[in-house]
Amino acid sequence: MSTFLVTLATGQQGRATVAALLKGGTKVHAVVRDPTKPAARELESQGVVLFKGSNDDIHVFRNAAKGCKGIFLNLNSWPDNSNPGRQAADILQACKEAGVEHVVASTAGWVGSKEKWDNPLNRSEWLRGFCKNDALVEDAVRHSGIRYLTILRPFWFHSNYLPPAVQEYYPELVSKGEIFHSFKPGAIFPHINVDDIGRFAAMALFDPATFDGEEIELASQNLTVEDVADAIQKATGKPITVRARTLGETDDTNPIVSWQLWANAVDLTVNPEALEKKYKFRFTTLQEYLVQEKKQLNILA
Repeated sequence: MSTFLVTLATGQQGRATVAALLKGGTKVHAVVRDPTKPAARELESQGVVLFKGSNDDIHVFRNAAKGCKGIFLNLNSWPDNSNPGRQAADILQACKEAGVEHVVASTAGWVGSKEKWDNPLNRSEWLRGFCKNDALVEDAVRHSGIRYLTILRPFWFHSNYLPPAVQEYYPELVSKGEIFHSFKPGAIFPHINVDDIGRFAAMALFDPATFDGEEIELASQNLTVEDVADAIQKATGKPITVRARTLGETDDTNPIVSWQLWANAVDLTVNPEALEKKYKFRFTTLQEYLVQEKKQLNILA
């Protein structure tokens, strides 16, 4: 039975990857800051072996990586991490010394296409810093010396329309049934279900030769803001309106506004159909996800 190491295992992507790995009949190791917290204890109850430490505790990773075939690497790269590239490099060096042969790293959509984010059309220093840090993580992966390398770049999570994230990203959706946004008409924003990220990551870890060297923009659909409103309305039966920010209301230091302005400036389109065909993978649509999570949508006005 193979064993895999998962970073940020109590986060959304980490939990989804752990679930998919366990479903595949493997063992899972995880480094967690506080093994006594409910999220960590839940992992432990599922059979995950916990190692207490942070992503800077490289000696902990040397122990956690022992006997592991691969690692799912997902780091908080912005704004709290001052040097994510070094952190990734140190973790992967520890993993390599322990005999890990495959790294599947998750960063963010189009981070590998520098021309899309490091250009005058992207006026947001916040977004530029976010992408730059994730690009440093990707560079660390490519130069790690680990035998098999895979980079996944997921985009906007379906769960961002549910609590608690919706209160941060779309508070007007909760209070007024309104999506307040900065998209231009027809602007496309790729979406992905977090559980699909976990299933895809596990699929890659189970088959390192097939996924070696793959750098994949990961999304299930390219959606406009009107598509999103329609999906929410169909799932809830409640009227959902959309309203664009005026220039005076636009603050590009706000992370969600930065993402939306980026979608206005460059083409972020992903090809989910090609991904499904190439990898024989069935993605979850936003509509399917919202129907599945309908009870959580009861908070909407």
